[in-house]
Amino acid sequence: MKVSIIIPVYNVSKYIERCLKSALDQTWKDLEIILVDDCTPDDSMDIARSVLETSSRSNMVTILKHEKNRGLSAARNTGIRQAKGDYLYFLDSDDYLPVNSIELLADAAIRHNVDFVIGNYEITGSPRWTPPLLLDSCLLANNEDILSAYSKDKWYVMAWNKLVRKSFVNDSTLFFQEGIIHEDDLWSFMLACKARKAYCVNQTTYYYTIQADSIMGKPSMRTLECRVKIVGYLYDYINLYPELKKNPHVYILFESLKAKYFDRILYFSRDKDFQYAAYDSFRTLTYISPVKALLVFNPGVKLCFCNIHKLLPEKLGFVYFKAFVYVSYKLLIVSIKLRQWSGRE
Repeated sequence: MKVSIIIPVYNVSKYIERCLKSALDQTWKDLEIILVDDCTPDDSMDIARSVLETSSRSNMVTILKHEKNRGLSAARNTGIRQAKGDYLYFLDSDDYLPVNSIELLADAAIRHNVDFVIGNYEITGSPRWTPPLLLDSCLLANNEDILSAYSKDKWYVMAWNKLVRKSFVNDSTLFFQEGIIHEDDLWSFMLACKARKAYCVNQTTYYYTIQADSIMGKPSMRTLECRVKIVGYLYDYINLYPELKKNPHVYILFESLKAKYFDRILYFSRDKDFQYAAYDSFRTLTYISPVKALLVFNPGVKLCFCNIHKLLPEKLGFVYFKAFVYVSYKLLIVSIKLRQWSGRE
């Protein structure tokens, strides 16, 4: 079974050698490595070519080049379209792999014949919190299991470190939305909605490097605007498929994401007009009323209280939603602090 590792390259001269060598050193032999030069302005590609000159496996590497910088989503899409592997694997060029990464994931894919396999990861660089994998090694035997686990944050949104069947990607039109940031949130949502069978490998198959200047730490206004756009894309996607509109996990994911995104908007932006415009968009993009959702989906107490804002006049709803999101964030911080304190005890 051939695996295509897709590596977008842009401004990663400090990391590309480590990344590429880790892909070339994989114990899985039937590999294709696709480097997508997204018109990088530095010497990343020169370093990559130097690595290939001394590698006995350079024949498995294909280099593709964009004529202009188009972003991470476009680079991944270019790799998907050119890949010849049975499965695809996304590796960011500032990250790297343990030598048996693809072997662990590919063995699981073959053994269980799944749409995708997800592995665990370790963090290098900044010690910032990132969403953990909360599943043991296990089979998610149907879409219900996959969506349920995803709606409970048991597997992470990042596209990397997921081995995905290429025919499934093509059949589901599972490409990355170009021109936005945080595209993984949208892509993983669609993956969870469409995958019929998955497997989790709870072993480290990826080393994730968090850079000090990462957009995760210092979101710009554009990143916040993209969050609003993503909610719109999700709303359109859900409305394309009637079965998704009837699924309680999809409803919980969609509505919970609005609150999560609004929390970030409140925290990082002091622009009151933007805050209100974002709220108005989130409120408008509703495909089922809170009352009907309560009766049909049983979404839980927290989400029911959260969505009271939709039953109020718009300006009062805005005030309520802000207060709810703020209090929820503070309670989350308190719970984390308590866990840390009890752990030290």
